[in-house]
Amino acid sequence: MMNKQFITLGLVISFSCFSCFSCFSGSVLAATVAPITTAECQAMSKVGVMSSSAPVQCQRLKKVTFKYRDFSNRIHTNGQIIVMDATAPYVGKIFDELYQKGFPIHKAVPIEKYRGDDTTSMTDNNTSAFNYRPVEGTSSLSLHAYGAAIDLNPVQNPFVTFARAGQAKYSPVEGTKYANREIYRYGKPDRKGMAETVVYIFARNGFLYWGGFWNSPIDYQHFQLSKDMAVMMSKMTAQQATLFFKRYVEWYNSCSRMYPKAYSQYKFNDYTNYLKHKLGVSSISKAYLANPSKVMAQIEQVPLRSEICVKR
Repeated sequence: MMNKQFITLGLVISFSCFSCFSCFSGSVLAATVAPITTAECQAMSKVGVMSSSAPVQCQRLKKVTFKYRDFSNRIHTNGQIIVMDATAPYVGKIFDELYQKGFPIHKAVPIEKYRGDDTTSMTDNNTSAFNYRPVEGTSSLSLHAYGAAIDLNPVQNPFVTFARAGQAKYSPVEGTKYANREIYRYGKPDRKGMAETVVYIFARNGFLYWGGFWNSPIDYQHFQLSKDMAVMMSKMTAQQATLFFKRYVEWYNSCSRMYPKAYSQYKFNDYTNYLKHKLGVSSISKAYLANPSKVMAQIEQVPLRSEICVKR
């Protein structure tokens, strides 16, 4: 059943910013976005990072190149990450903001440099995104296979699983040093590069779902879209997915301005909740597959009310 416990507003909100990305984007992006070349796609396929079975093929992926600071405050201009096309400008904005904030990144190279081996990439503390692979320990596709997930500084933000007896396993092993998630500790130097400090940057650029919110496993490095929206975007044209994700980001920013306390406490509904409410469905990807025109007609309408910003 669809959750219909929403706060409905009587006031009409100005959504003039729905007509321009720059209303929420701030300064011009320093990061660059480029298509995946034929040679790059072939290299990805050769090492198993890409496959003809992948839900998102090379023509729907983009390479984002950005500037970053490492843990010694050295500046690098060659950070690279591969993501789904519709998210790429916003991913560029994320890394621009991380740079401006002084948030350190150890390194960022596409995961084909590690032949698609996620464990090796994590051990090298590499920040990465697209990789055609299943979720660890399952046969279900990871959001990385859609170019809809980003792993940030895996050593400082490890992946934690729990055995039946309660023992915790940290991946990479070096991440055990960050089991205590306190940034500031008496008598110890401040810790840097931890994901908790930048959750809001990812959220306001469309990556609302953080693995640090999970109970088991806990994936501190991991930011993603929802599976429902990633599946829908993979079935859309590039233009359709771009419009949908634009609406998605603008919805979050508009609602968070109106309800800063609720949004700081993660008590909100995102744009997919709005669409499901308007369409009377429980899954937007299934609704799109059943009737693409109906879903697109709703997406093309600029919301005049923030009908379901906040959960009761």
